[in-house]
Formats: sequence, C-alpha cells, structure tokens
Amino acid sequence: MAGFRRFRAAAALALAAASLVQSAAGASFSDTEGHWAQSAVEKWSGEYGVLNGYEDGSFHPDDPITRGAFAGILNRFLRYQTASPAGTFSDTDGAYWEDAILRLHAAGVYLGTDGAARLTANITRQQAVTMVGRAFQLPQADAVPAYADAEQIESYAAGYIGTLAERGCITDVGADNRFRPTDPITRAEFVNLLNNMIGSLIQTTGEYSGDRTGTLMVNAADGATLRDMKIDGDLIVAPGVIGGIVLQDVTLTGSILNLGNAPIDQFATPPKEDTGSSKPAVSVPDLNWTYITLPDGKQIPYYEGVPVSTFGEGSFYWNEAGRLVYAGTDFSTRFGIDVSAYQNRAIPDKTIDWEAAKADGVEYAFVRIGLRGTSTGGLNADAFYAQNLDGAAAAGIDTGVYFFSQAITVEEAVEEANYVLSLLGGRQLACPVAYDWEMHDSSYRVYGISAAMATACAKAFCETIEAAGYRAMVYTSSYVAYNKFDLSALSAYPIWYPEYKSADSTVLYPQLYYRPNYWQYTSKGSVAGLSGNVDCSLQFIPN
Repeated sequence: MAGFRRFRAAAALALAAASLVQSAAGASFSDTEGHWAQSAVEKWSGEYGVLNGYEDGSFHPDDPITRGAFAGILNRFLRYQTASPAGTFSDTDGAYWEDAILRLHAAGVYLGTDGAARLTANITRQQAVTMVGRAFQLPQADAVPAYADAEQIESYAAGYIGTLAERGCITDVGADNRFRPTDPITRAEFVNLLNNMIGSLIQTTGEYSGDRTGTLMVNAADGATLRDMKIDGDLIVAPGVIGGIVLQDVTLTGSILNLGNAPIDQFATPPKEDTGSSKPAVSVPDLNWTYITLPDGKQIPYYEGVPVSTFGEGSFYWNEAGRLVYAGTDFSTRFGIDVSAYQNRAIPDKTIDWEAAKADGVEYAFVRIGLRGTSTGGLNADAFYAQNLDGAAAAGIDTGVYFFSQAITVEEAVEEANYVLSLLGGRQLACPVAYDWEMHDSSYRVYGISAAMATACAKAFCETIEAAGYRAMVYTSSYVAYNKFDLSALSAYPIWYPEYKSADSTVLYPQLYYRPNYWQYTSKGSVAGLSGNVDCSLQFIPN
C-alpha cells in the first residue's frame, strides 16, 4: 500500500506539471479577468509560455507554487547546462522535478535544507525572491525596506529582497506595507515579479531590431543577433545560451549581464567613406598643438617626427581582381585582410578556409582577439580568435591581432593590453598587435574624453604590449588622428589607417596627411575561403 501511495503521489505531481506546461489556447484565461496581475499573466503565459495555464482554460492565479515546480519554472526559463550529481538531496531520487533541482543546485540557486530539497512544500515569498536573486546573480542590498513585517524576514533573504525592492520589482506589498515573507508565493505574484524584472524575452534564434522598453533577456540556445536597437534597461543573457550574441549598433541605458558563457560580440558600423569633407579641427590646449594649413584650407595638427604621406594621383589603380595596387616605386606592398567572428558566422561551418585565402593572395591577416563594450565597458574575447590565428598561421599567412578598445583611463588601457596578452597565451606573431580605439557617436563610452587622455591610453596599451615582446600598432581614422591622438607621442608605432574606396571613388589614395604603414582601403573586399565582405589592407614597406 505504501508503494501505491508513492506511485499515486508521483502521478499526481506529474499531472500537475503537465497542466502547467500545457499552452493556453489564447492570451486570456477564464479566471484572470479583472485580476490585479492580469496583464502580466497574459504576457508571461500567453506570449512567452513561462508559466502557463491549465487545460480547462484557467490559470489559478492565487494558487501557491511548490518548491519543485518553482525550480522547474526557473530552469525552463534560464536553461542551465550542468547538473549536480544524483543523490545530492535525500528526497529527489526519481522525482519529477529532480533534474531541474539538480541543475539549479549546480548553479548555486537551490540549496535545500539539511540535505533535503523539500520539493513538495510550497515555496515562500522570501525563498522565491532569494532563488530569483541567486539565479540572476544580483547584488545584495545592505538594508531591508521598512516593511511592517520586516522583522520576520530571514537574514538569507534580506539582501535580495532589499535589492529587488530598490529596483522597483516588488510591487505587491499592499496598503498595509507587509511583505509577508513566510506566505507561499502565488502564481500571480511570481509572474508579477518576473514582469517587473524583465521587459521582453527573446526565445528563438534569429535577428532582431527595434527599441525595447525595460530589460531584455535572451534565452535562445543558439544565440541571437540584435541590430539597430536601443534597450532602455539591461541586457541579460541566460546561462542556457551557448551560441553567440551579436550586438550591432546596440545601445543600453543599463549593462550586459551574461549569466553563462555565451560569447558576446559588440561593435558599431564604422564611419562612412571619407569623401573629402573634413570635420573642424578641435583645439586641445592641454597638448599645446600647433596647426598647419593644407592647400585646401583645412587645418590639422603638426606632428613633429611623423612621416608625411607622398601618395597622390596615380599612386594606385584597380587590378582585374578588383583590388587596389600600388603603382609607385617608393614602397613594396603586401596584401592582407582583417577578420572577426562576423566572417566566421557568415560561413556554414563557421571555419575560414585559410589555405584558399593564401592561394588567393592573402599574405597577412589581422584577427580580432577581443573587444571592450561600447556602453558597459566589459571585456570580451572574440569567439573565433584562436581558431583564426591558428588556421591562418598553419596556412603560412603572417598573423597579427587587433583589440577594439573603449579605454577611458590609462588603467583600462593597460588592462586591455594584459587581457590581449593573456588570450595570446605566448603565441608568436609576425605582425603587430593593433590598438583599435574608435569613437562613432555619443553612445560610445569614450565619447568626450580629452585628446591627452586618448593619447595616454594608446601609449599605455602599446608600451604594455611591446614590454611583452610583441610589436604594437595604432589603428586610427583621420578624425581621431587629427583630434584625439597626438601622433608625435605615438610616432614609435606603425599607423593602420581606414579610408574606404570603391569603383566609384574619384580619389584612389589615402588622404591622411601623415603616411600610414597599413591602409585599410575597403570593407567590401572578396577573398577566397570567406563568405561575404571582408576588410582588405595594403602594407607599405619602404624600398
């Protein structure tokens, strides 16, 4: 008889679980009309399916949730990848929610009591908030809000309750200002908490654009691409995301919270081709710059000791392969490309055919090794840097790397250089390590820093790289070269200069007054072994 009771209890729990994940027929439920949490219930059940209704069309908004079911909901929402071993808890063997509980335990979210998970007990409000705080890796506040029943809140929950209250996520305390920490959390209360924390959710891999109000969370296993998007809040990447997250022209008012190990590539569209129009020179008295006036009337800083360009009309022409060729005799040239995860992701198997690139004339390649986020300032490695470096070198292509910098202090620039060195892991490079500091618009964190600081950051990065035995190089646009970098202070390092040309360009030479060592002349090149467009450059070696 005892065995039959255990079977009956397990069957009842499985039936309850099935009803919870059964999709609702529509956005509305038979028992949520006029309920205080109706809109949140319809959003997170009807739209996202995180906590769904029952087969009879009801939702039961005021029903409690068991600890096991709560673990199942969180695991379905966050999709944890690893689990603690069976036997971690004394009461989960063979239970319906065992896998979810063990996954949450491995993540430090579900800790249990005296070795037991107590999965059939209702989860209290303070327990639920604590698990949510742990799951989202929230900091713990120093104080609990002045709830009328604050003395009933356990110490393990106080910090998370304080944090979520400060962030405006706890909105169901009522007129009596009671948190009710030991009451079971209801289905409606949990959905309301979730709705206050997260504005929208991306569950399917694809490309997304358009502005988002509130925090955006991505839990699509294979990742997602976000383009031309403003997020009025944070971006949360769930631990279940194992594919890459690509942020193209994305700005946030908050920060990026990566709960797992998903690679995040964040960058912005480079400035359009320089058509000859110039930005006005910016006076930077702290550098004591002197200016010279060019024949077209444009004023630029004079950098003593920096070679002046001798390129002009007739210095370059397009060959039959659609590549620019140097026509002069003062320099020997080499043809190269630079790649990042974008190039890999444009190929079905995400692998560049470096042998084919070598056969197509590629003599060197700069591989993006990492980047600092334009808004959050977080450091990220390029998802394919090691694969690209090793593949290019194995094909006999000289390699170098570049790091997309958003350093605003010397300390950050040194941090970036040391990060690059740690990623290189002692690899030998035939080409330099390039410092790619860019400022596209006011959404970039480097916007508005002084030229003196920008120059100091570049110099600190390069000095750190060269102290480790590598050659350093500075990537600079004409705007940065004339307004943000004192090139005389950086004269020890080669210049990599972007100015894009096409078949329609009437001027086929770099118009930077100072001579570049590398000229990135197009972002729309074509090279065998790669799909789509790739940046192409020429290296100039004095004869």
